[in-house]
Amino acid sequence: MHIATRALAAGLFASACYSQPVSGHADRGASVGRARELAAEVLITRDGFGIPHVRAKTDAGAVFGGLYARAEDEMLRIELGHAQSIGMAAAISGPAGIAWDRVVHAYEIPRRAREQYQACGPDVRALVDAAADALNYYLDRHPEYRPRVIHTWEPWMFIAREYTWAVYHAGQELQRQLAAPAAPPAEEPGAVDGSNAWALHRSRTSSGHAMLYLNPHIPLDEPYELHLSSDEGLDISGMVAYGAGLLPMTGYNRHLGWSLTVNYPDIADSYLVRFDDPDDPAAYRHGDAVRRSESWSVEIDVREGDASRKQTIELSRTHHGPILWRRGNTAYAVRVPRIEDQRCTEQWYRMAKAATKDEWIAAVSMCNVAFHNLVYADDQGNIGYIYYAAFPRRDPTLSYAGLVDGSDPRADWQGYHTLDEIPQVWNPPAGYVLNTNSPPASVTAPGEGIDPGRYPPYMIGQDPVDGRLAMAHRQVGRAEKWTLDDLERAAFDTTVHSAAVSIPALVRDLDAARTINPSLAERVVPAVELLGAWDHRLAADSAASTLFMLWAERIFEPAWRSRRSPGDLCSALAQVMDELAATFNGAWQVPWGDVNRHQRFDTSAGLAVSDDRASLPIVGGHGGLGVGFCYLARGAQPPNAASARRYGYHGHSFVGAVEFTPSGPIARAIIPFGQSRDPGSPHFADQAPIYASGRLRPALFGGDEIAASAGRRYRPGE
Repeated sequence: MHIATRALAAGLFASACYSQPVSGHADRGASVGRARELAAEVLITRDGFGIPHVRAKTDAGAVFGGLYARAEDEMLRIELGHAQSIGMAAAISGPAGIAWDRVVHAYEIPRRAREQYQACGPDVRALVDAAADALNYYLDRHPEYRPRVIHTWEPWMFIAREYTWAVYHAGQELQRQLAAPAAPPAEEPGAVDGSNAWALHRSRTSSGHAMLYLNPHIPLDEPYELHLSSDEGLDISGMVAYGAGLLPMTGYNRHLGWSLTVNYPDIADSYLVRFDDPDDPAAYRHGDAVRRSESWSVEIDVREGDASRKQTIELSRTHHGPILWRRGNTAYAVRVPRIEDQRCTEQWYRMAKAATKDEWIAAVSMCNVAFHNLVYADDQGNIGYIYYAAFPRRDPTLSYAGLVDGSDPRADWQGYHTLDEIPQVWNPPAGYVLNTNSPPASVTAPGEGIDPGRYPPYMIGQDPVDGRLAMAHRQVGRAEKWTLDDLERAAFDTTVHSAAVSIPALVRDLDAARTINPSLAERVVPAVELLGAWDHRLAADSAASTLFMLWAERIFEPAWRSRRSPGDLCSALAQVMDELAATFNGAWQVPWGDVNRHQRFDTSAGLAVSDDRASLPIVGGHGGLGVGFCYLARGAQPPNAASARRYGYHGHSFVGAVEFTPSGPIARAIIPFGQSRDPGSPHFADQAPIYASGRLRPALFGGDEIAASAGRRYRPGE
C-alpha cells in the first residue's frame, strides 16, 4: 500500500470508533424486501473455524450470502473501505481525509462508478445488486451496528471500490514526480515486504498434479477467507481483504487457481501542462492547437469532533487527466489506466467462473485489473505467469520515466496493449514459475524466463529483488518431486538464506576490529562464535536466531546502510547485545520466541498490540533476508521501555497450498488470527496457534466435507 494511503487508513481506523453519522438516512425498504426473498435461497455453513461456505441457487445469491457473512464478521472494516472509495474519507477521519477525497473526486469516481453500473451486463449487475441488498439487510437485522457514513448501500459503491487501484497509482505517480527535482529518495528501509507465489507443473510433483502456492503479504489483520458456490456454476474459494471484493482476488475453483504479487509497471503518466495565456487562464498548448481545461467543484463532509462541516473542493482537468498539483501557471495532470472503462468486477467474476485455461485467459484478456503479477495452475497440469497490468500503448521513442510534455501529441496514449503483447510464460521446461515481486526475467530457471528486450522500453518497471527470490529458486528449483506436505513445509521454512553470506562477512569484520578496536572485538567474540555455530534456522529456543535477526535488521536501517567501514558490522552487533542485556537483566542470549511474538490486533477497531495481553512465540522472520516464513514485527505502540518484545504486523497473511486433481482441489490454508473482528467471538484468534506453529489447516471445498464440518448452518438473517 502506498505510504499516503497507509497514513490515511490509519486515520480512518483511529477515528472509526468515535465518528458520528454525517449523512441522512435513506429508505432501505425495497432493498431489504428483495434481500428477504433472496435469503430464503441461500445457505451459509460456518466450518469449525468460522469460515463461511455459501451455497445458493444463483451466483448473485452466493455473493449475497458472502457479503452478509462478512458483515457479521467485519462490517466496520467493509464500511470504512467503501467510504474511502466513494470520497467520504474526510467524513470519518476529518481534515486528514481531505487529500484522499480530493483525488477520488478529481477522477470523478462516484459518477464513473454509477455510469459503469448502468453499463454492466445483467449478470454482473445482479452481483452488485445482491451485495448492496446483503449489507442493507444486515443493517436491518442488526440495529445495534451504527453506520458511520453509509446508511444505505447502493450497487455502484462496490464498483467504486475497484477504482481504488487507480487512486493508488495516481498518488504513487504524483509522489514520484514531486520528489524527482530533489535528491533521489533514500532506499526503502529494511521493513519493506512483498508477496510470494509459486506454481509447480505436473512434471514436478509426485502425484502428477499441478500445485499452487498462494502467499500475498499484506497487513496481518486484513485477510478474510470465504467460499462461494451456486447452482449456476460459481465455486470459488480464497481471500478478500481491505473490506473490498465481491469475490476472492486470489484463490481457486474446482479446476484452476491463481495468486497475485504486486508488480511495478510504469502505467501512469504525469503530464506537465503550462497555462501561459494571460487572457485565458484555462488555455494550454497541445501541438498546433489550443485546448482548455475544465473546472468544477464538489462539496464534501469533513468531520470535526462529533459534528461535521461542509467544504468545497475546487477541481480541474485536462484531456490528459485531472490536475493533481499546480503552482502558478504550471500543473501536473496525471493519467491512470482504465479510469474511463473500469470493469474490474466483471473480470474477477469471469476469472472465478473459468473452468479451463482458455476461459481464464479470455477473462484475464480484459486487462481491467490495473496491475499485479498473476501466477496460475490448473487441473490439466498447466502453470503460467503473466506480468500483468493495463498497459497504455505509447510512442516508444519518448521517455516516460519523468514528467511528460503535455503539449506533445506524440505523448498521448493510443489505447491499451492486448494480453498477447504482455510479458508471460506458460509451462516452461523447468516445470515451475515463481514471483516474489521480482522482475519477470527471473520467473523460472535461468534462460527460460522473459527477455525484457522483446517489449517496449516503457512496459517493464523497476521490480525489486531481495533475499526471497534466491530463497524461492533454491527451494522450488530442487530436483525432487513435490508433495503438498513439501509445499506446506516450504511455506513456513525458517532457514535464513542470507546468513550464509552475512555471517562470514561479520567474521571478516571481527578480524579487522581486532586490529583497529580490540576492546570492541573482545566484546563481540562470544556473539560471533554463537552465530558461527548456528545452523541458520530460526527457532523459538534459539538465542542465535535473535542475535542474527536483530543485527541483520539493524545494518539495513537508514542510519547503518551506508556504514561499511572496518568494525561497523561488529559495532552494530555490540549495540544489539547491549540493548538485549539492558532489557533482559544483563543477558544478551535471549531465545527468539521470547522476543518475536504473535498477537491479534485490529486496525479498524483501534486494537493495538500490547505487552499486557497474551501472545504466542513465533519463529518467522524478515523475508528480505531470505526467510520463507515471512513475518515482519515491531515493538508495541507506545513502546514499553522494559520490554524488547516485537509483534507481527505484516508478512504471511493468507497462506494457501492447492493441488489440482481431476476430482477437485485438495487445499490447505491459514490466516494469521481468525475470521471475526469481534473479541468475543471464538473465531477472533482461533487460527493463531496453528499459524504461529508454522502449519496449515485443511481448507474445505467439497460438499460432503463442508456438510460434515462442526460449524453452524443458517440462512442470512437467522
